[in-house]
Amino acid sequence: MGVFDDSGTLLPERRPDESDEEYWDRVAQATDRVQAREEGATAPAPPAPPVCPECGLDADRYPTLSQAWVLLEHLDPVNVLPAHMVPPRFRWLINADGVAWNPWLAEPTPGALCRIPHRLVCPGLEPVKAWSWLTAAREENERRAQRLYNPPQHPDSDRQGTGKPAASA
Repeated sequence: MGVFDDSGTLLPERRPDESDEEYWDRVAQATDRVQAREEGATAPAPPAPPVCPECGLDADRYPTLSQAWVLLEHLDPVNVLPAHMVPPRFRWLINADGVAWNPWLAEPTPGALCRIPHRLVCPGLEPVKAWSWLTAAREENERRAQRLYNPPQHPDSDRQGTGKPAASA
């Protein structure tokens, strides 16, 4: 099964034939997976397309420090937001190497900018109790998803499927 450390994290059991280095590498991998799941870094890895499995909308995919992938929302007209406007644990930063990381509860510095995860505004997931502008972004994504999967019918098209315009009554 495993053992728990002081923080309550389940650590893998030590194998009799493994070195300290091998064991701690396995511990790091296990804790990275837990951290990625807690942060919402559960995006499909390449070569799969960067599409949300819940709603079908595309997003920007980045690798994370925990060796996972995260989908970050692309907002129009900008991709970054003032960090103080984003709830803690949903602020994603991109380092110079193009790797995304989440500062969790750290207070943003004045003027800091961040990205938000797609899951925060995904219309296919249960809404997170968040701020009003995030609710508006979620509603816009819901409209986008509807247009993607339910394109509007042309008003002159035949409803019977004959290819001829509908007759006037």
